[in-house]
Amino acid sequence: MPVAGQQSPFNAEFDQLVHKILEEWKIPGLSIAVVHGSHTHSKSYGLAEFPDKKMTTDALFPAASTTKAFTGAATSMVIKDSKDTDSPIDWDTPISSLIPDDFALAEDYLTRHITLEDALSHRTGQPGHHWMNTYTPEDETLQELVRSMRHLPISHPPRTHFQYTNNMFIAVTHALQQRTGVPLGTFLKERIWDPIDMKETFLGVPEAKSNPSAAHKVAEGYIWLPDDEGGSWLHEPQFKWRPMTGAGAIVSSVLDYSKWVRELIEKSGPLKGHDSLIKPRVFHFEEGDVNLPLPSPHHAYALGWFVDNYRGQDFYHHTGSWPGYGSLVGFVPDKQFGFVMMGNSNSAREGTLRLAIHLIDKLLGPSTDPLHNERMAACFNRQIEERENRMKNIQRSTEYFKKRLFPNLPEPPLPHSLALEKYAGTYTHPANASVTFKVEDGQLVTEKTRGAIPSVLGLTHASGEFFVGRMKTPNSAMMAPFIVEFQIDPTGKARKVGMDLEPALKGEKIWFELHEA
Repeated sequence: MPVAGQQSPFNAEFDQLVHKILEEWKIPGLSIAVVHGSHTHSKSYGLAEFPDKKMTTDALFPAASTTKAFTGAATSMVIKDSKDTDSPIDWDTPISSLIPDDFALAEDYLTRHITLEDALSHRTGQPGHHWMNTYTPEDETLQELVRSMRHLPISHPPRTHFQYTNNMFIAVTHALQQRTGVPLGTFLKERIWDPIDMKETFLGVPEAKSNPSAAHKVAEGYIWLPDDEGGSWLHEPQFKWRPMTGAGAIVSSVLDYSKWVRELIEKSGPLKGHDSLIKPRVFHFEEGDVNLPLPSPHHAYALGWFVDNYRGQDFYHHTGSWPGYGSLVGFVPDKQFGFVMMGNSNSAREGTLRLAIHLIDKLLGPSTDPLHNERMAACFNRQIEERENRMKNIQRSTEYFKKRLFPNLPEPPLPHSLALEKYAGTYTHPANASVTFKVEDGQLVTEKTRGAIPSVLGLTHASGEFFVGRMKTPNSAMMAPFIVEFQIDPTGKARKVGMDLEPALKGEKIWFELHEA
């Protein structure tokens, strides 16, 4: 039985905290919905678009990785649908048995044994390989991307490490579509969104933009770019990477998402097997793995949900971010309480944590732990320090990173063996990725990459065939600088370029080979 909802949480104290977060985290606007018992409260703050378009509670946002919970739910439904068929499936069904012509990984054992459960809980052994967002075509098909996974290095044995990756949710999406015969967006609309009255939820920005009643509601995304005079807002293009689908393509509002949160709390809608979706499947301990830096006795991942215990309460949550957008969704089922927060800056992903904790603390009342406030202050301070370091890195010189990446450079550095023009050309990777170098103003740079995050990579010489690579979007530095190495063949021709793009590989480079027409 739903409990009676409390009065609106959007009081003067909360409003003041929101405005503080908007300023501290450089978020133009924020839309929030809170579910408590039988009531849903919502409020918007700030701007949906500069210079003066106000944010609204029905504004639409790319919800990014909060999509993953829907993909887990869809998988649960397909599993249930299969029970009375000649070919039933379950969480332990290998993906390769569903899409044998397409799914293969770098090791045969993984190909044969990685299951739906493994893929949806980030425990396959394959790391994120997020560089593919930049170097693979934005119109790549699901099948093409899934087939390319066999060319991506593995970093750990299966089921031993939590490694967050979009690729496996994309593989599951492809498997679901092959099994059901319908696109994932159609399945979600017919089986989840329409039954719980999510009328303005879409799988992809193009779908939202093509809907006459929704197109004008899509909030514009921004990034704050610091400079010597303080900083400025820069507009971010709305993403449309075709393969993202079940990994992060949903566009929705906090009003629609609040209905999804209520369905999860009350277990009253079309979805079955709720408990299986939030059952912890893998524990993770490394600092970079933690979705929200909460002082929890454990951190776990279920099927599209992070799982924590906060002040004795099971707390399920997930963030989403993409350049220009950030979101946070969470619920505390035993208190029939949940929330959705969406903002038009990717820093909203982190900045909203303090708001969520404020709401939960008000729900639970004062803590009896004398160290609670101290721990949470340390948590929030660490968040701010990490953000400030990222901002500083945007402004730091390439020379600074050269010393960090190459602490033992000879003095003077060794010259590169070829004229810069001889390194120019298009280099390809078998995972349908490519990069084209040219010389511009005495520096090797790439043409704008063709991926979901169109970027330009500039190389600064370090020593010999080694360079510092620094990726920039038209607006800002998007990626920490990394090591780039060219390989020269015996004839004196540049044949390969290796880039340290995947941190989990501990220095093992991703190699692209020169493409010759």
